[in-house]
Amino acid sequence: MPTITSMRRVRRAAVVSLVALLAAAAPEGGTARAENAAMEIASVVAKVSPSVVRVITVRPAKPEEDKSVAIASADSSSDKAGASAESSADKMTTAIGSGFIIDPAGYIATNRHVVEGGSSVFVMTADGERYQATVAGMPGTVDMALLHIDANRPLKAVIFGDSDKMRVGDAVIAIGSPFGFDTSVTSGIVSAVNRDIMESPFDDYIQTDAAINHGNSGGPLFNIHGEVIGMNSVIFSPSTGSSGLGFALPSNELRFVFGRLMKQGAVKAGMLPIHTQPVTWMLKQALGAPDLQGAIVTSVQDSGNTMMHGVVKPGDVIMSFNGEKVWDPRDLARKAAVAPIGSDAVLGLSRGGLQQTVHVEIHEWPEDKPIVFAEGQKHIGLQLASAEVSNGKSVVTVASVDPMGTAADSGIQKGDIILEVQQTPVSDPDQALNIFHKEMSQKRKFAAVLVERDKKLSWMPLAIP
Repeated sequence: MPTITSMRRVRRAAVVSLVALLAAAAPEGGTARAENAAMEIASVVAKVSPSVVRVITVRPAKPEEDKSVAIASADSSSDKAGASAESSADKMTTAIGSGFIIDPAGYIATNRHVVEGGSSVFVMTADGERYQATVAGMPGTVDMALLHIDANRPLKAVIFGDSDKMRVGDAVIAIGSPFGFDTSVTSGIVSAVNRDIMESPFDDYIQTDAAINHGNSGGPLFNIHGEVIGMNSVIFSPSTGSSGLGFALPSNELRFVFGRLMKQGAVKAGMLPIHTQPVTWMLKQALGAPDLQGAIVTSVQDSGNTMMHGVVKPGDVIMSFNGEKVWDPRDLARKAAVAPIGSDAVLGLSRGGLQQTVHVEIHEWPEDKPIVFAEGQKHIGLQLASAEVSNGKSVVTVASVDPMGTAADSGIQKGDIILEVQQTPVSDPDQALNIFHKEMSQKRKFAAVLVERDKKLSWMPLAIP
């Protein structure tokens, strides 16, 4: 049975498009048009790719989590070994998602579900630079999160387009990190607009057939002019892969939410304390509504008749908001959300088949406190121990890895043997720690650690706090 799945986890890839098929089957002149279309997509990708980033979230592993299959799961864990209940506290899962730069000062847009529940989050830009990120805002009612990185330089930001102007059939381009393959590009069309997938009271998703997979979450959906018109967030699939049913949050909502978060650290959305439902053909006949648009009031949450003052009643059909037509309950919720809190809103009602106008006050949407991560890591987070191997030699082993430390996403695991740090052989924990401290004093960003695991050697970059 198909399920709606939030994506979590893109290497360089060629543009995926239908233009090749068009070129093969096109009559005279068709090949030239197809080639022009491919060149247009390639030009857009070259222009916007520097603004797309990889988002890496480190989460403590759950005791029951099976790491041997997690690499293909929504979290795209980099840990491949099976986890036991007694050792899971020392294990981490590294989930890969996508994001895009929306302000040169280092503000990055992504999905809430990409970073939620993490102990630390990192961003890797298109040029390979890696930064520790902080969460500048993460509202609880929409699947959006605003990250910030300190790059010490202006970053190339995207340009937002007008999502309300997108039509079914318009060409779109998705870029992100599906399954960890950075800067993967797919193309397709807008399959539908204003989709309600019951994720929030404001659902207005853009549906696309551009291939979207786990890891595309938080990545941008561009129009053919290179403007962001959506953020890829959800796939609908009977399996874990793409089935041509992807959904993106529209850019006009992104601009509103992220703009508020950057300016005031909170969304502070408006609302009407009522519950509503759509107008159906049969309810239209029963209530005498003029058409199938609008929102039927099912209940009024009036807190002792102090919020709506009895001017709105169950059974009313709200037809307009401040002079603008209300298309459905989600449209009403979106209109109220952007209205100034405390302002007077004029509602056009149909009550018992009669038209009337009432004035109501816009209230603030009740929002939980923003979810934030702990302050930036100030320690490496490795607990080292000494152990003897079969030849009587002493080696340095990893006793535990703190998910809040900078080593959390390095790939180093409990039980690993550390042979060298910065190309210097080590035989006891103090020797290794002294080298780490030396790198800190010299303000290096990373230290190269030679690790033995299962009789195999590999160099791992460890971030220095």
